Amino acid sequence: MSDSKYSVLFMRDDRDVTRYRVSPFWLKMFVFSQILLFLCAAGGLYMGVRGFKINMDLHSENKSLEQRLVDAEVRLERLGNMEKILQSYDPAELQSLLSAATTEVEQQDQDKQEKQESVDLNKIFTRVDTRQVGVENMQARITKRKISVSFELNNLQASKSMAGQANFFFVKKDGATVTAKTNKSDLAFQIQRFKRIQTSFLLPDGVDKKDVFGLRLEIKGTDGDVLFAETYPFYHILA
Repeated sequence: MSDSKYSVLFMRDDRDVTRYRVSPFWLKMFVFSQILLFLCAAGGLYMGVRGFKINMDLHSENKSLEQRLVDAEVRLERLGNMEKILQSYDPAELQSLLSAATTEVEQQDQDKQEKQESVDLNKIFTRVDTRQVGVENMQARITKRKISVSFELNNLQASKSMAGQANFFFVKKDGATVTAKTNKSDLAFQIQRFKRIQTSFLLPDGVDKKDVFGLRLEIKGTDGDVLFAETYPFYHILA
């Protein structure tokens, strides 16, 4: 049994049958060698892909470092030019220029502070009510930069109808007011008893909702006189 071998036959139509006797040991070695070759090929393919990826990452990092080096050289050249320019100026003249620049900055800060101090809070928060119209159930909703507002407008004059125009103003946290760009037809009214008013408008350019404190509603009659005005903080009216 120890001398048993496998017979391998090769047959062709134009030749006699060729027979080979193969030891089980060599047949197993052949199978194992094929498996080993397959594993080596798979490992080589994996290492090749991994090496290619590492090479691409290094190439990208190298390009980034080259760009940073170029930027650093440009900044260094600018600083060198500034140093040469400063060395060519008289120290007394430089001191004079620096003093003038400092004075200008201080003046701008002072003007800004005076502007902030000039905010009239009474004008922003004073309530006007001529008892001709009344406002109830003021509600607002903010989605990104769009504001939707609704409220009930009541006619307090039982003997006659009321007509006019309502307008909204944004009240910012620094006290400044900005007119809202509204649809005038949504806020125009002519009522005998009451009317539910709904409208939508956008935040002004350059103003985020975190910068806005609330809305001020102003209602004027047909003669242009203010019939009603009140400021509504968002924390009271947001739905």
